[in-house]
Amino acid sequence: MIMVVIMAIVMAVIALTTARSGLMEQKITGNDLRAREAQEAAEAGLEYGVAWAGKHNVPWPTGANTLACPATGCPTRPQVTGTSTGEAYNISSLVYSRPSATSEFIRVRSTAMGASDSSISGTAEAYVKPGGLLTTAGKLPPPLVLDGCMTSTTGTPDIYPNWHDLDGDGNKDANEWIDSNGNGTVDAGEWTDTNGNGKVDNELERSIMTSKSEYVAGNFCLNYCGPGGGCNPSAAGTGRSHLDLHDGVLQNNTTYPHNSLWDYYFQVSQAQFKAAASTTLSTDPGLYWVSSTGNWPGGIYGSAADPVMIVFEHGCPKPTGNTTIYGILFFLEVNGCVTDPMNGWGDVTVYGSLGVNGGVNKMNANIEVHGVGDGVGMQTINSRPINASRLPGTWKDF
Repeated sequence: MIMVVIMAIVMAVIALTTARSGLMEQKITGNDLRAREAQEAAEAGLEYGVAWAGKHNVPWPTGANTLACPATGCPTRPQVTGTSTGEAYNISSLVYSRPSATSEFIRVRSTAMGASDSSISGTAEAYVKPGGLLTTAGKLPPPLVLDGCMTSTTGTPDIYPNWHDLDGDGNKDANEWIDSNGNGTVDAGEWTDTNGNGKVDNELERSIMTSKSEYVAGNFCLNYCGPGGGCNPSAAGTGRSHLDLHDGVLQNNTTYPHNSLWDYYFQVSQAQFKAAASTTLSTDPGLYWVSSTGNWPGGIYGSAADPVMIVFEHGCPKPTGNTTIYGILFFLEVNGCVTDPMNGWGDVTVYGSLGVNGGVNKMNANIEVHGVGDGVGMQTINSRPINASRLPGTWKDF
């Protein structure tokens, strides 16, 4: 009897120990599973953050190189549910950071936590490089870029070059030039000293220069058409006398440095642009590919911080009513603005650039085109990216 009791006690202890071990193993397995799910949720948040950075400009806080979400301008962080446990995980933080304000690389860091147990967490990060749309020339293009002639301009359109002397003092003040390195000084790389005296002192130096000429690029590759159809940038023929360049100088660049006007602005193909763009035009910032030749509504398109890029595939469609555009208007059809004249555009102001593949006929009297960095509209065209490429070999925190 005593032996039976002893055996029963031993078996009970063994059973309890086994059960305890089983429960512990279950907890360990469950915790490991949840930890893996939390890490997978962090990876999902990272993928989401990278994808968002490939379609939007990160709205960096003023004077800072880190954006910690949640914050103004951040993407909406998704909640992830584990397929094995059914546990929900929140993307508790999504952080974008860059080494400096001029860096092309961005670190994306995602942290996920259990919705019901915040002690379960995972973190993942990667460095990415957003893929831009514009070439180096396209980021600071002249206000008007033609690959043809300007004819029958009977009004007085205003073309403001990339820099003009707002206060008339003959000097580039803080709001009248682009300080590319942020040192507060007009350095050699930020202007061209055409007379070699070391000063910004004449009309030919009052604008952002092109790589092919020291003349102010009021217009790039502009064949100005005078009487009888002859093109001469210095002639005062039909159209020239009605064009106010605001201290700018027309440039007729006969050594055109690009294969096409498209290649001057964009570093992606037309097919890539079209695939990334919306075909329904709206005033929201973004990319648009417009196939319709019908009139489009007036309004304020984009903003200085988040501009639009609108490509009109055919003709030269007209806006209706007062219209302000921040960004680039590009007319793709060769001489589309000749066969479909530009008169009837109404009151239109462009802060950025107007690119016309071919010539322009009858530019309206009320058009104003302000070059990028003229001290009024935008200091650069901060175009939205169309993808974000990961840098190989970046670290991930587990």
